[in-house]
Amino acid sequence: MLQRISLCAAAAAIAGLLSLTGHAQSVTYRLVGDWPKMPSGMYFGLKDAPPMPAEREAQQAMRRAQGQAQGRGQGRGQGGPPQSQPGISGIAIDTQDRVYAFNRGVKPVMVFDRDGNLVLAGADQEINGKKLNPSYLHSGGVDWDGNVYIIERDAHRIVKLSPKLDKFLLQLGTTDEKGNDATHFNLPSGIAILHNGNIVVTDGYGNNRVAMFAKDGKFLEQVGKGAGGPEDKGTGNGEWNLPHKLATDADDNLFIIDREGHRIEVFDKNLNYIRQFVNEGWNPWDIGISRKGTDGFGYIADHALERMHKIALKDGKILATWGKQGRGPGEFDWVHGVVVDSKGAVYAADTYGQRLQKFMPEAGKTTSEK
Repeated sequence: MLQRISLCAAAAAIAGLLSLTGHAQSVTYRLVGDWPKMPSGMYFGLKDAPPMPAEREAQQAMRRAQGQAQGRGQGRGQGGPPQSQPGISGIAIDTQDRVYAFNRGVKPVMVFDRDGNLVLAGADQEINGKKLNPSYLHSGGVDWDGNVYIIERDAHRIVKLSPKLDKFLLQLGTTDEKGNDATHFNLPSGIAILHNGNIVVTDGYGNNRVAMFAKDGKFLEQVGKGAGGPEDKGTGNGEWNLPHKLATDADDNLFIIDREGHRIEVFDKNLNYIRQFVNEGWNPWDIGISRKGTDGFGYIADHALERMHKIALKDGKILATWGKQGRGPGEFDWVHGVVVDSKGAVYAADTYGQRLQKFMPEAGKTTSEK
C-alpha cells in the first residue's frame, strides 16, 4: 500500500517542512521559499490564474455533453487531442543544475539556476518554418552538450535548439502531420537523450510506442504492441497504454512511465525490456533521476492525490511522500513534471497550479508507522 501522507503544520508557511511517516523511517522535505525569483513581467502559463478544480470539472462536463450532442469523440483516441492545461507542462535539468521549464506561456522555455535566478528565456521565434504554439508544448530535454529539445505535442514534432535557444539544429516528426512511422509522431509526450546522443521518445497521446532515433535523427527502432498505433494498447512487457514521460540512470537504463497502465517499465539503452514495478493507488505522470544517476533513487510526480514520491529504482519501493491537492505552499494542482539536481534538491512543476517549486531533503529520524 502507498504510505500515508502527513503535511507538517509548518508547511503553511513558505519555508515549511513537508513530511511522511513511512514503514521504516521518517523523511522530510523542506520547501524552499522565494524560488524561483521571477522577474517583473514574466510569469508561467496564463497571466490570470486558471479556474479552481470545481469550476474546471463543471466546464469539462459541459464540453463533454456538447461534444456528445454533436457526435464528436472526446479525449485521447476518440477523435481529438487531449485538452491542454496552462502552466508548466514539463521540466528538464542540465549538467550545471539549471532547470528548464517548458512553459505554456509567453516564453516557451525558461531556464533557472540553482538559486532560482532566470538566466535564459526564449524559443518564441520561428523554428523550422513555424513558431511554437505554447499551448501545444508537453515537455522537453537537454542533451549532454547542452542542446535543448522541445516537444510541440499537438504539432506532432520535436525541435532541437542550440544551448542559447537561438539556432535550430534538428526536427523529429513532420509538422502538423500525425502517423506512426519513422518520420511521424501522433501527439508525442516525453523525451530522453542518451550519452551516445541517441534520442528516445514516448509517442504516447495518439500512439502507443517508444521510439529511438540516432543523434542525426535517423529512426532506429521502437517498442510497442503491434505497430504501436492508437489502437495498440497493451498490458504486457513492452506494451503501453499512454507512454508518458521517462528518465535515465547512469547506465542509460530507461525508466518509462506507462501512464494509464499505472506502472513504470524499465529498459536498457537498446530498448530491451528489463523489469517493471507498480505501487497500489498511484498514477505516475513523470519520473526524475539525477544527471549523475548513480544513487539508485527516482522521484515521481503522482497525479493520484497530487503528491511526490521518492522511490528506490531497483524495485519501485516508496521511501518518502509529500504534498496534496491545492495551491498553497508545498501543494500541487496537476503536478506534471519533476527533476532532481546534484545536491538532492527536487523540483516539481504544476500545470493548473502554474508553479515551479523546489524542495530540499532533510534528515529524518527512524520511526515505526502507527
